[in-house]
Amino acid sequence: MTTVLSFFGDRYFKARLSPRLGISHPITNSQTLFFSYGHFSKWPKPQYVYAKLDPYNSQSSFQRFGNPNLKPETTVAYELGVKTQFTDDDVLTVTAYYKDIFDYINTRTARISSPRFASQRFTTYVNADYARSRGVEFEYQKRVGKWFRGTAVFSYSEVTGKSSSADEGVLIAQGTLEESIKEQYAPWDRPITATLIANFYVGQDEALFGFGNGILDDYNVNLRFFFQSGKRYTPAVFTGSYEVDGRPQYDFVRGERYTAIADDWFYIDLNFEKYLKIGQFRFSVFVEVNNLLDRQNSAIINPVTGRAYEYGDATPGSWNDPLYPDLQAPLNPYPYNPARYLTRRNVKLGVSFKF
Repeated sequence: MTTVLSFFGDRYFKARLSPRLGISHPITNSQTLFFSYGHFSKWPKPQYVYAKLDPYNSQSSFQRFGNPNLKPETTVAYELGVKTQFTDDDVLTVTAYYKDIFDYINTRTARISSPRFASQRFTTYVNADYARSRGVEFEYQKRVGKWFRGTAVFSYSEVTGKSSSADEGVLIAQGTLEESIKEQYAPWDRPITATLIANFYVGQDEALFGFGNGILDDYNVNLRFFFQSGKRYTPAVFTGSYEVDGRPQYDFVRGERYTAIADDWFYIDLNFEKYLKIGQFRFSVFVEVNNLLDRQNSAIINPVTGRAYEYGDATPGSWNDPLYPDLQAPLNPYPYNPARYLTRRNVKLGVSFKF
């Protein structure tokens, strides 16, 4: 809870108490139960506080004015889990969590009046919305001697809320967005995330099968496999109509906001490092490869296909389709933005020195 306190009569400041509690208790010699609870705050972005603080200078019906009285967004988080050690080299952790996020920032229209000015409406930022996140996570750690370390993590979560951005109130006022009275999926909700990390280390004079000591030893290989559900989007479907130039018309499905999930993300990162020593001088040669398989992971989603745009794909009406180009809209480019995919394969070579 945020409290407003006065200081010397005419100065005010806000204070928030953020309690946190963590408990860990052994159940057996190889099993531990843990619980945590905490409040976490995040101050609003400066543009939500300071933008255009004089509403009488408004030049547009939907300009957003800052609100110096905004409260911080607050998350109340709960976590409960069990850690089990099967052997000295095997550990499994199961965790369930719940996060209640409130005082989300949104836009609202207000009215002011003054003896010097006529009554005027303006749009400002307010603490009005909320979101909830809940899920479960499994983590398994494996060790084999000193040459292998492995970690596998799998999580399933769900994030719902009342709004998806601070400017949603403006979009509703403009009529470009339909207001909903119930919770909807948040655009950043990614239900499934899985990571597998494997680390192999061959020590000095410990080459595999005893062959190649001095050359094929003293190196480290790290592999990271990553999978995540695709980004959420609102699907657009064919209306059955065509424009004058023959372009098919697609409209967003009402009541299905962020209900669809785009193409999944998957990539592999590889890191190889070879350690060398010449006299007292020690250095290493390394190779880092991101997205080893050069997989195309969609980042900007075409709501018709659920993946990044490629030539020939159908597009919604707000896009400038290369198959049906709008030559009268030079500021509306074709959807060939290279950022529509995550970073493709990237290879880095280097040398690291130790003195």
